[in-house]
Amino acid sequence: MSYPKPPTTVPKQIELLARRGMKVTEDAVHFLTHIGYYRLRGYWIPFEEINPPDGEHRFREGTTFDDVLNLYVFDRELRLLVTDAIERIEVSVRNQWVDALTQGRGAHAYLDSELFLSQRQFGRCLAELSSEYDRSKETHIKHYKKKYGDPDLPPVWAAVDIMTLGQFSHWLSNLKSKALKSRIAKPYGLDEEVLCSFLH
Repeated sequence: MSYPKPPTTVPKQIELLARRGMKVTEDAVHFLTHIGYYRLRGYWIPFEEINPPDGEHRFREGTTFDDVLNLYVFDRELRLLVTDAIERIEVSVRNQWVDALTQGRGAHAYLDSELFLSQRQFGRCLAELSSEYDRSKETHIKHYKKKYGDPDLPPVWAAVDIMTLGQFSHWLSNLKSKALKSRIAKPYGLDEEVLCSFLH
């Protein structure tokens, strides 16, 4: 089955929006050019009539392009705030994990399989980390490889930085010691199970 809708120009898109009942301002040309019709479309769905009699897409009376743009800008700013907050939490929890693991166990404590519940998951985590390590172009990883040798994995404080958040959540949740997990969760006033669930 071929896709029936042809691409359209910005003037045609504006014409279509106006025909469907949206009040379009002059700056719509700028935003449709730089943000795009398809991306903005998701933001004007709430302004469309529900079940119009003729089945055509129509906007509720009084809908303006600025209404749609304001919703888009709000969503964008909210995502930036949430991303910033998540990044701060992520960096902090990773550091707590590093501190908890290295206390009395050394720089490569994470390679001790005895610290982890599931040996199968530990093996998967280690394989994923090795793959990330081999692909990494991070400056600190290049330095480590050059100075200490390519085949060896880096110390935990370098390794944790090349783990994805998903990978890190598996390393954390697989820790055998409830006391270690509790120590990591304590600065956040959380139970260790809640922290693991939240990160996952």
